[in-house]
Amino acid sequence: MRHPAVRWSVLAIAVVAAAGCCYWAATLERRALDQRRTLSAATNDARSLQKALADTRRALSAMASPGQAAVSWSRQATASIDMARAKLAALMTTEGGAGLRPHAERLDKLADAEARLHDNAVSGRALMASDVAFGEALPHVDALDHQVAETIGAMIETADRDLASARDQQILALAGALGVLGVAAVLLTPTPRRRDDDTPAATTEGTEPVADGLSLAATPAPVAPPAAAAHAPSMATPAALPTPRVELTPLAAACDALARLADGDTLPAVLDTVRPALGARGIAVWLAGADQKTLQVVASSGYDRRIVERFPVIGVSDDNPTAKAFARVRPMTLAADAGQPAAVAVPIAGARGTTGVLSLEMLGAREASADVLAAAGIVASQLATLLEPLPKPDAEPADVPPVRAELG
Repeated sequence: MRHPAVRWSVLAIAVVAAAGCCYWAATLERRALDQRRTLSAATNDARSLQKALADTRRALSAMASPGQAAVSWSRQATASIDMARAKLAALMTTEGGAGLRPHAERLDKLADAEARLHDNAVSGRALMASDVAFGEALPHVDALDHQVAETIGAMIETADRDLASARDQQILALAGALGVLGVAAVLLTPTPRRRDDDTPAATTEGTEPVADGLSLAATPAPVAPPAAAAHAPSMATPAALPTPRVELTPLAAACDALARLADGDTLPAVLDTVRPALGARGIAVWLAGADQKTLQVVASSGYDRRIVERFPVIGVSDDNPTAKAFARVRPMTLAADAGQPAAVAVPIAGARGTTGVLSLEMLGAREASADVLAAAGIVASQLATLLEPLPKPDAEPADVPPVRAELG
């Protein structure tokens, strides 16, 4: 490629393409910054809203208590409700906060309950005031506080996922820019010509005739210099990121800790090390009852304490992965769908039979791979050596193993 016009055209196209890739990367960075600012503002509004709800909870409890200045506490409760309403309105206008709209009416019901609580407290009807406070007002406060926490958690998870996607696209954009410049460098690198005074017969082997009847020796196929060859990998499509695998080192440490476990109260701390090794968002140990007909959670990691307290006692014949894993004594999986994470349930089975189930919820949109199933089976097998079946009602206390006694 020796014609000047062609060389300049290739250079111009390469520069424009590289500039376009860089502009794309810069646009993605601006979007990421805007999203982080929005998330920061939403997080601040959520904290202010939760603080206002906490103040409202304290004021309502004080109003229902005998001997308190009900009028003063009523003013504080009203001010806190108004503050919560303003912060809730700001959160609902934020991207991802639309899920709070159905809960806005809770503040209106809360304000109505506060007014009735004030009337009962001022009139000296302490029992009725207590019923209104703890039976009507405070449940609205707790429900709205829980919904705000879940909404902010979902917004943070979405922002992290979008940021990771933007970073991947930026890598592609910069790789494209480098690839274009590398191709242009290869095409624009001049190849030397060799003059030779060989006979005209050499022309038949690849010479190029010139006007004066002499010939120029044919130039061998150009070899890309090392600098150009270094750019060759950037011309290819970037390889897909490797599938995340189970972290064996922390998994081995967790199994060692399980083997040394002597106190059931320390099992959740061990599960805290197992969960990230398996790439799980949450992990729970379900234990069978003495009648082998029910399963209940005895230890967990990754879940809010309030959520764990609401975990139901399930029957082994129920239609869910945990019950099926126990009944069929084999691992069960549930694919991610419609915002629900993928789930895994592995039976905890030993020499004395099946004693429970180890359940996992995968992090983000990850599916449970064969590595995750195998690693979960290893942890479940280790747990099987620790957890014994619940004793019969007439069993002697000495027959209960130490660790099982703690968990039961």
